Order: sequence, then structure tokens, then C-alpha cells
Amino acid sequence: MKKYSIIFASFFAILVFAGCKKTLEEKPVTFISPSSYFSNAQSYQSAVLGVYSDLGGLYQSNTYMLLEMCTDIYGQPSPSFEQALPMWQNAPNPVYYNTIDAWGSGYTLIKDANFILDNLAGATIDATSKSQLTAEARFLRAYAYFYLVQLYGDIPLRTTTIENYSQVQIPRTGQDSVYNFILGDLTYAEANLPAAAPQQGRVYQLVATALLSKVYLTMAGYPLQQRQYFQNARDKALTVINSGNFQLQNDYASVFHNLAYTTESIWEQLYVQAKGGNPLHSISCPASQYNAILLPATWFINSFSPGDARSTWGIQQNYKDPNNNTLPPFFQKFVNTSAIDQGIGPSASGLAPLTYFSLPYLRLAEMYLIAAEAENELNGPANAYQYINKIRERARVNKYDPTNVPDLAGLTEDQFRDSVWMERKHELSQEGSSWFDLKRTNTFGNIQNVRGSQLINPVGAYNSTWLIPYTEFVANNIPQNPSY
Repeated sequence: MKKYSIIFASFFAILVFAGCKKTLEEKPVTFISPSSYFSNAQSYQSAVLGVYSDLGGLYQSNTYMLLEMCTDIYGQPSPSFEQALPMWQNAPNPVYYNTIDAWGSGYTLIKDANFILDNLAGATIDATSKSQLTAEARFLRAYAYFYLVQLYGDIPLRTTTIENYSQVQIPRTGQDSVYNFILGDLTYAEANLPAAAPQQGRVYQLVATALLSKVYLTMAGYPLQQRQYFQNARDKALTVINSGNFQLQNDYASVFHNLAYTTESIWEQLYVQAKGGNPLHSISCPASQYNAILLPATWFINSFSPGDARSTWGIQQNYKDPNNNTLPPFFQKFVNTSAIDQGIGPSASGLAPLTYFSLPYLRLAEMYLIAAEAENELNGPANAYQYINKIRERARVNKYDPTNVPDLAGLTEDQFRDSVWMERKHELSQEGSSWFDLKRTNTFGNIQNVRGSQLINPVGAYNSTWLIPYTEFVANNIPQNPSY
């Protein structure tokens, strides 16, 4: 069956302003009301497609690079980006781009999803389209809330369209309630999304199943420590694995540098020429003219087993630029080395075709690692080896040499736990999980261990939440996270 890619274009941005006490008296010459726009199933579908563009805000370079960088696997960033170095040194600030952008982008997605859901509730369209579009919007809303609650802890829970300013200034909701709301949205999505996506990039039933697995794993860890959810995490991961819809790529390198899904892809963001590109090329490339922010730490480079493709291919060392200068080690996952070879800088028009590698949100390898971790927590490592060793086998440069990334065996439960956490670092580096993993495993102390005196402030419990943006505690009475 022929597949089409969804383009993450700009949402048409229907904005509703009400209850502003006559601060805006001008009568608009033109205005598209919801009742005028939403006339048939296609109009609702177009609106839902528009919400996907909001995902780009969560993964724009300012937010993404500083979230990833504030973990233990990255070395000192280029000082040319003024907020990167202090973040790496554990000196956050509520006026920094990353915390403002992350909060704003998450709530923009929620706002747009709520707007569509409110209008879908009374839509006179066929029942199947209505339930599927509702499921799609609820999935996207849940994804944004999952992102925000992990970053900020207790957050305002907005479930309907905001119609006046008083509805903006609401108290923060406890994390338990936020997670239960997320589970409600995702459970509905899993039950009502189609089995197959009409376009690559849109979500479908098993995407909801995969995200549920990840949410359950998070709830079982810190700070909630609701360990009963390890079983849900394992079972949902195995549902995805055993579905037969996905297959691990034989070669680790073939998972990346793609413009479309592979057999391993569950859900990815795709890019199209002239419609924006993957920001990770620019912030991972150490060549001249670039600002390399996400560079591998020395300890991380040395942590791989011999013959691990995630190191031999995934981390380039001693790479030469066109002037025969040796570049610092860099992650190759999202860097197109042909740009380095040709001396193409980030602002050159010739760079555009080189930066459209898809960005995985969820892929099969992570489901194996979730199954391994959850099974170990439930029953010890005996039945968990099969899942983690599947990933280690794929990582071997020489599949017939068992000394290349050898199978794990004979570990205690604690040893296996440490091993699977490290396996996630090796497998999923730069894919947006690093900081969230440190939080749910309560291992921020790793940053202190590897950076020590390079930190401005010592790592502490406060690192488990980001600062609330100054715009929120000033304008909307959102209290700052108390540990700051």
C-alpha cells in the first residue's frame, strides 16, 4: 500500500479571544468563526492535522538541546550559545529560552487540542470519523501533558477552551491527577484510533499503546513510585513487540538518516524540504560555523563495549574537515557528514537538503528496553535477558562475534537494572529520553559524579523539576517550584 508523509506545516491558528473587558474594541473586517469553518469531516481533519505542527515547538533547538544537554552523557557545549554553558553547569534561570519555550509550546498544543475537542463534541459528522479524530486530538493533548508534568511537576490542568482571562489563572494540579488524566486520554486513543495511520507522521492505535507503556514506566519510577505500573509497562511494550507490525533494523545505522519510516519506526516526525528541518544536525555538528551543543562526554565514549555500532558508527572520532582539521568527537545520528565534507555551513542555502532526517518519537528498540526493565522489576532478570540481548545483538558490528557487545547473563536484579539503564543511554542518546530517564530513575547524581567542579551549583533534589517560567509566576500567579 502506498504511504504518504504528513508535513508538519503551520497550523492555521484559529484564535478565540473573549472576556477582555473592552480592551479591544475594533470590529474585525474578516473573521472565521468555528461554526463557519467546521462544516464537514474534512474540516475537522484539517484542524487536527494542524495540531501536529505544535510538536515542533517541543523539539525546537532551544528546548530540545538544553533538555538533552542537562544530563550526564554530554560534554561541555560550545560557549557561543549564551544559555547552553550555564545550563550545563547547573545554573538554570526562569528567563532562559528553554524553560519558557517548553512551557509555552506544551500549552499551545493543549490549547489547540482543547479547541478542536470542544468543537468535535457537537460535530454532526459520521461516528467513526468523530471518534477517530477525537482520539487523535486526545492523544496529542496527552503527549503534551506527559512532557510538561515530567519537566515541571504539578502543573495547571486545562481540559477545555479558555474563554476569559480568569480561566488562565488556575492553580497547579497534583502530578497524580495529571497522570490519571493522561492515562484517560491515551486509553481512549488506544481504543479509538485506527489500526493503521492514513499518513506517516499521524498517530494510530499502536502509537498510543507504545506511549502508554512509556507513561506506565514513568509512573512506576520517581517521583510517583507507583510500582504496580511496571506490569502495565511490560504488557503494553509486549503488545507492540508481538503485534508483528514492526521489526528491528539489522544495522543500527539504518535506523537513522532516513526521510521516511523504517520497519522499526512506531512514530516519527518527518521533515520536507522548504518546510523546516531537523535541528539536531546544527547543534550536534562540531564543524566550523556550527554551534555544537550536544557533544558526547569522554566517559560516555569510553563506556561502550568493543564492536558496538552505536559507538563505531554512532560516535564519530578523529573526523577530518575539508581543511584536514580533526574535529571533536560527535554523535552521527542526525549529522549529515556530507555537509562537513563539502564545507557547508548552517546558513548556506545548500544545507537545506541535508537536514531532513526524521526524528524518532517512539521506536521498537525502546519497547524491548521497557519490557526488559519492567520484567526485571517484577520478576528479576531471568526472563528479561531476552529483551535486552535482542538490542545488544543488533548493536554488534559483527553479528557472528559474541565478543562484540556480549549477551548479558548471570546478573543480580540490581546489576540488571543498572545495565538496562545504561543500555538506554547507549541506544537512545539524543532522542529526547536522557533527562526524563534521570528523573524517573532518581539518578541526577550521575551529573555530579562526571562533572564535579565544573558545576556552578551542586546537583540536588531540585534538579528533578525545571524552573517555572518567570512569565507564569509574574502574570498568572503560578508559584515557582519551591526547591528553587
